[in-house]
Amino acid sequence: MEETANKGNLSGDTVDHSIPANAGLGPVPSPNASNTADMEVHHHPDLHHKRKKAKEYFLEFLMIFLAVTLGFFAESLRESISDSNKEHEYMQSWLNDMRTDSLKMEYTIKDNLRKSNGLDSLMKLSLHGFLNPANREILYQYKNYSGFYSIFRSNDATMLQLKNSGGLRVIKKDHVADSIARYDYEVKIIYAAENLYITATDAAVNSTHEIFDYSVYYDTSYYKNGAFTGKQMPLLTDDPAKEKLFFNKINYEKGATDNYIRNLQLRLPVLKSLIKFIRQEYRLE
Repeated sequence: MEETANKGNLSGDTVDHSIPANAGLGPVPSPNASNTADMEVHHHPDLHHKRKKAKEYFLEFLMIFLAVTLGFFAESLRESISDSNKEHEYMQSWLNDMRTDSLKMEYTIKDNLRKSNGLDSLMKLSLHGFLNPANREILYQYKNYSGFYSIFRSNDATMLQLKNSGGLRVIKKDHVADSIARYDYEVKIIYAAENLYITATDAAVNSTHEIFDYSVYYDTSYYKNGAFTGKQMPLLTDDPAKEKLFFNKINYEKGATDNYIRNLQLRLPVLKSLIKFIRQEYRLE
């Protein structure tokens, strides 16, 4: 009986470890002015906008239009200033090239005038026989004018830039662009005359190889200390037909040389006039 009572006491003494719902908690604070001020207040957007007036739309459009237009004009002005500077630089460079061309052209004309006069003297020997030692010596002297080259080459560095890199688009003055095109055309005519000049000169040089013995310049009995000794100069042939053919080719060379000179002489005033025009148009030095 005692054991049963003890067991009952043990079961009755079981400890309840659960925590009451309101244990350890203070009283719930009631909302007041201070708490309400600390709370973040969210306002819902007003979804019911008032319609804008036509005047407001117009002003917005006008502002956008003005902004775009001013931006366009600013960019155009910047490009215009840049192109103007490039145009001035191109013209200064081209002016320098033309001045160089003018000097080259003058020297080439002088060189070929001397050549033409020498070939003229050589042609006059065709009227005399070559049995006379003096005539043969003169023939050897004047033959050196045959085969002489002096050709004009334009300084076309700026011209190539204008053509190949789109430089011509920055040339705003039409009459200047026309002048550039004209000068380029005039140079091409000179080069065309040069082709005949070279062809005729080469033909005459080949002809001299059939008439003259160039080994005499290494033989001191004929040529010593830069001068002929007076000994009769040899010819490779006494065939009158070959002599006539030789002089025909010399005459051909002289005609081509004179034609080349005329082409240069015709273009030189054009070049000098163009130099003056570009200087004045762009106020260059």
